[in-house]
Amino acid sequence: MRSLQAFELYRFYHSGDDETAALRGVSLTLDAGEFLALMGPSGSGKSTLLACLAGLDEPDGGHVEVMGSRLSRRPEATRAGLRARHIGIMTQSGNLFEHLTVEDNMQLQMSLANKKDPRAIERLLEAMGLAQRRLARPSQLSGGEAARAGLAVALSADPQVLLADEPTAEVDTTTEAEILKLLRKRCEAGGATLVATHSQALAATADNVLRILDGRLVHG
Repeated sequence: MRSLQAFELYRFYHSGDDETAALRGVSLTLDAGEFLALMGPSGSGKSTLLACLAGLDEPDGGHVEVMGSRLSRRPEATRAGLRARHIGIMTQSGNLFEHLTVEDNMQLQMSLANKKDPRAIERLLEAMGLAQRRLARPSQLSGGEAARAGLAVALSADPQVLLADEPTAEVDTTTEAEILKLLRKRCEAGGATLVATHSQALAATADNVLRILDGRLVHG
């Protein structure tokens, strides 16, 4: 089953008379149960692509569909509803509200998806090694703890599609292995996952690796 599809995505940024092509005709398909790693150098378009796939940014050309529904060029309320129902998002800039604790951030994500499962929160906090930090606010977390908390929030509503930007960038190898085990288990249960990463360990765990360079997907 097609969980997420992108059709010929283009995204341009302008600064004065200068134009930068961040995405140049990117198409991809993410199926249920599939784990894709997106790799490329800094500035290659990884974060822009994830933002367009999540409906956080609008492509200038092409469109995105999630679970068979068009996400691109829809009213923000429509995009927000589709995100809440189907997509878990972890961005590099953080998906945590500073005035909320880790647990509260997870509960908020669940409520947006009209879900309530305290046991799922307990399981995720344990899996992420955050059980003792559940009442901490983002500013009280280390870089690694914040990354794990952001991923826990993205996964809290058990989304059909997970989009994560560098989820293991600031964690040690032991924690990275635990996160990869969690992501693999999630895919085995039918969840679709696309992760932008520089981690070779994560790439080795994925079903397939997509490489992006200068806004284009490349082979090899």
